[in-house]
Amino acid sequence: MKIKFTILLLCIISVPAMAQDMLKVCTFNIRFANPADGIHQWENRKEHVVNFIKAEAIDIIGMQEVLHSQITYLNEHLPNYTQVGVGREDGKQKGEYVPIYFNSEKFELLDSGNFWLSTTPDKPSVGWDAALPRIVTYAVLKNIKTQEKIHVLNAHYDHVGKIARENSSKLLSERLLGNYPNDQLILLGDFNLEPEEEAIQLITSSGLKDSYLTSEITFGSEGTFNGFEVGKVHGKRIDYIFYKNLKAKVYKVNSSVIDQTYLSDHFPVVVEFR
Repeated sequence: MKIKFTILLLCIISVPAMAQDMLKVCTFNIRFANPADGIHQWENRKEHVVNFIKAEAIDIIGMQEVLHSQITYLNEHLPNYTQVGVGREDGKQKGEYVPIYFNSEKFELLDSGNFWLSTTPDKPSVGWDAALPRIVTYAVLKNIKTQEKIHVLNAHYDHVGKIARENSSKLLSERLLGNYPNDQLILLGDFNLEPEEEAIQLITSSGLKDSYLTSEITFGSEGTFNGFEVGKVHGKRIDYIFYKNLKAKVYKVNSSVIDQTYLSDHFPVVVEFR
């Protein structure tokens, strides 16, 4: 039975014996560095974002809306993590990244890459009715302790194009999701979709599970997008962690307020797998 807790319980710490075999995964749209955000701008949040990642001891995190200047800061301040990913506009450093960071003391990188959510996925491009180029970053990791292989995909779907979102899910299913029947697999990101929409149903019908629905325990709000509106009830769930060949134990959404703002205009979602 799923147990709902209030946000006050977010600070509960797992017992050490259980933590030994735990895999802690996070999806986090950190909001691009926009000086027009005023009190909410990246310069005022970046230290808190890094502190959150360290305090949670996250093993694998997929971020969205990350500009190269933010990548530089995060790489400097997260020395125990390895980052993979490229800018979506040129496949190098231009435009937003959807990077994957992983704890390099726990995982070895076997392979990584990127593809665009479009009809020409192997080069920078805008797909279908999308407003912007959209990209997926993937990494194949080996757990150093268990030697198990895990495939991680980080996506950021378009916020305008309905056809683009549906075709993005089809592309993901065709390109990667069905190719690793026995390996652990995690698909996470900002999908700009609510759970009942067709593009989400395409993902779950492909054999992936929605961690919000299947975790034994959930903490925090259902909604993940907040628009920096501190204190309001947030019910729009558009950030997801899907998975297969793992067991989702704890799902939590962090809506902490620090210095009069949230960590981002999206709440970070953290799932503990065992």
